[in-house]
Amino acid sequence: GYGWWWMILEMMREATDYKLKLQGKYLAKELDADPERLDQFIQDCITEYELFQADDKYFWSPSFLRRMDAYNNVCQKRREAAIRSHLNR
Repeated sequence: GYGWWWMILEMMREATDYKLKLQGKYLAKELDADPERLDQFIQDCITEYELFQADDKYFWSPSFLRRMDAYNNVCQKRREAAIRSHLNR
């Protein structure tokens, strides 16, 4: 499960809005995992361990979303600072 956790987070990092579809078949193929076992792992992470949240279509990690939001804010500020620095030359 530990390996799946990190692989799923890596997939979330590449996904739009850092969320993945609740369709275990495509995830299972990407992770070379049994679809039923992976679905159960994801459901356990949602309901039992509360590591993920989900709606009807997607699941995500609230703590990962917070970290990525902070990261994106830092990146945006650095971009703006670089542009200001370049314009002031």
